[in-house]
Amino acid sequence: MPKNLLLMNEIIKGIRKSLATNNKLNIKGKFPFFDDSNPSQIYISLFQEGVKTLRWGSKKETLSDTLNRIIFKLKTNPNFYKFEILNDKKCKILFEIVTKEYPCNIRNLTTLRMHSKNRFESGVNGLKYKYKGITRFFMPSDGYTKSIMSVNQLLNHLSKQCGISKQTNKISERVNLMRREDIEYTFIESKAYVTYEDKVLELERGYPKKIDFSKEIVLDKMLKSVDWLVDNMNEDGSFLYYYDPYKDTVIDDMHPKMIDPLYNNILRHSGGTISLLRAYELTNKQIYLNKAKDSIEFLLSTFKEHTYNDNYACFPFFNKKSKLGGAGIGLVALMHYYMHTGDESYRKYLDGLVRHILSRVDNDGEMLGYYIHPLFNEGKPLINVDDNVKKELFSFYYPGEALLGLALYYLHIKNINEELKIEIKDKSEKALDFLVDVRPIKYDYMFDTLPADAWLMQAIEEWVKVEGLKKKNYIDFVFNDTKQMFDYMYKDKNTLDINKDYIGGFYYEYGDHVYHDASRCEGVVSAYYLAKYLEDEEKASWIMEHMILSAKGLMKTFHDEKSVYAHINPKKALHSFRFKLTRQWVRVDSVQHASCFFARLLKQWKN
Repeated sequence: MPKNLLLMNEIIKGIRKSLATNNKLNIKGKFPFFDDSNPSQIYISLFQEGVKTLRWGSKKETLSDTLNRIIFKLKTNPNFYKFEILNDKKCKILFEIVTKEYPCNIRNLTTLRMHSKNRFESGVNGLKYKYKGITRFFMPSDGYTKSIMSVNQLLNHLSKQCGISKQTNKISERVNLMRREDIEYTFIESKAYVTYEDKVLELERGYPKKIDFSKEIVLDKMLKSVDWLVDNMNEDGSFLYYYDPYKDTVIDDMHPKMIDPLYNNILRHSGGTISLLRAYELTNKQIYLNKAKDSIEFLLSTFKEHTYNDNYACFPFFNKKSKLGGAGIGLVALMHYYMHTGDESYRKYLDGLVRHILSRVDNDGEMLGYYIHPLFNEGKPLINVDDNVKKELFSFYYPGEALLGLALYYLHIKNINEELKIEIKDKSEKALDFLVDVRPIKYDYMFDTLPADAWLMQAIEEWVKVEGLKKKNYIDFVFNDTKQMFDYMYKDKNTLDINKDYIGGFYYEYGDHVYHDASRCEGVVSAYYLAKYLEDEEKASWIMEHMILSAKGLMKTFHDEKSVYAHINPKKALHSFRFKLTRQWVRVDSVQHASCFFARLLKQWKN
């Protein structure tokens, strides 16, 4: 163990003992981050499952005086008795000391410019601020423990700390007040450590600094994340859609009024099904197949019927909408189940989804994003709509999802009616041509610097296997988007020392807070498989090199036993993937995209 961790271990053991007894601390000798001639602010936080966090900060003339003052204040808090101080498996202690302080112009505070002297980097720097004579601290680790990423989230949080939030319920107005009121601000940086059983872990951006990484570790965490989906399935086969470990709530932040029932999303539900089947593919464990079947039953419970060319067709109808993507990912999920089992019991629905998707392909190859939308045509099916409605309801992602489903059906279903097979190929080719060649012109305003259509990349990986569809423009789309993603990736050469955990993630504009984006990685891993299919080993090797960087970055968003120390209900989010480095939210798709990316990567990853 490094010397500073050994020293911290002894100090925190002393703090724990002093908290449990009447003995005062008397620390002698040099401490690497505390100078008794110029003492620094120290905060100590106590975390324990089911108990509200308890913390205090102080700065006295010596380290011993500082710690004894904090210990006294913690022990005199009425809630102190709830903590099992001497049980290091239950009570976690976080020690954080300010190591740096420098000017901050709050009006120019930003997360956008990497080299700006007024950049707020959540988890790396914090704020010391003085309002109406009272000095308060937002410690760097608070960015992680309080699930804060943006400047608006930060200033809204501070407005609650100092009471300004009482003036208005609007976050934008609170943020403006925090920038305009007579408040003195300075940036601070810190060193932080937290206990894990009888050890002390150094923190980086609020989470444990040491992230182990290997093929075996990724496999273990990938499977544990799928187990999280299993553990959080409801009796009806649906998944827990959302969980916020900071607030300990399952009420979706984007849909706060949807409480009974809770908000859900049928596209992301089907994504969860695919994750279960990816895990089955790697392990052959029956539980994943059984739970996938349960989740499919929930999907089928949302289906409605219609006819297409006098034949049965069906579609998911959920939240008063029928989305092309719902049918597309639903078809992908059912096809994965079929490919693993050969089970024909869902054949009616497979055929019905295919016919429904074909009914959504217009003469020019454009795929209509919705079949039913409550705000259009009085909530009745949308058929023969004009171009204005097409544009209003166009989805950037749904066509790729639908085309992936059609490709898997075309390639793997037995005994396809020949007339249907011809139509699937013809309409899919039209749709591919539209997406690759026409969409960039017709919907140019939807394109950004960082490519986003990973589903279409996955669809093309499959369609090029079909005779006559190994087209250069399709293949170029996949590899051009892959190159563009890598051009907009944080790597060692363009990342500052304080942002090394950005490496492997993406940005729209250089300086953005990192997007460790597993959904895009699913597109990238499809590009790898396409390169292997085309026997382009040089390109495959280039893609693999970048995928490993992304995999390392994504590992930093995994909730393991060491990183959930601040959660009031640490078992709830354990083994899931959170949204961002510091944003604690978990959603079924944050797990689904990561697990599916890792599952495909693992099959090709050579140690």
